[in-house]
Amino acid sequence: MTSAPIDRAGAHAWTALVLTALAGAVDGAGFLSLGQQFVANQTGNAVLLAVAVSGELTGRGDALSAIGPLCSLGGFAAGTVAASLATRRHVLTSFGVPALLVAEVVFLALAGLSGNFNVAIALAAFAMGVQSIHAARIGLAGVTTTVLTGTLIALSVNLSGTRDDLRSARLQAGVWAVYLVGAGLGSVLAHAVSFSAVCWTAAAVAALMAVAGFIEDRLQG
Repeated sequence: MTSAPIDRAGAHAWTALVLTALAGAVDGAGFLSLGQQFVANQTGNAVLLAVAVSGELTGRGDALSAIGPLCSLGGFAAGTVAASLATRRHVLTSFGVPALLVAEVVFLALAGLSGNFNVAIALAAFAMGVQSIHAARIGLAGVTTTVLTGTLIALSVNLSGTRDDLRSARLQAGVWAVYLVGAGLGSVLAHAVSFSAVCWTAAAVAALMAVAGFIEDRLQG
């Protein structure tokens, strides 16, 4: 008896929504707990880095450090490069793209365990970089799960498009909504418990997503 085919587009859309919520939670918690640094939103970190460097050069005395943004930018870039290389030329053919979620789980857990402020930033940002490549590999146009400016642009374009474009717009609007909710919940949990608690919760959810991804690949194999 053959199993019913899996709706990959629908499954990937739900994956994107869940992972975007995780990114929002970790970003909100990181901003609140790690000296107002972002670990997913690297556009914000680019601004923080530029402001910190310009303050040092001009002697403004803003009391902003470039170290945090550099750790986040470096960690995120390392995560994207590592995940991209790992999934090129079928390096992970035996395990598939869900293996990226396993890497995200590991680095989120390590970020939660780290007692060093800047190391925690870099580790969490690495996990978010890996997550960004995961979204690219599953082929969701206009959705990255960690950087939402492009998603907003795609949403605006799709609102005036075809019926298929409008379906994409609904997903992109949902991504924005869950990021906002995730960021709010992450900040609440970080304030009530700790940044580590947010990282470990996000890691647990990502682990469940990885298991679901492996099962999906097995059923389709």
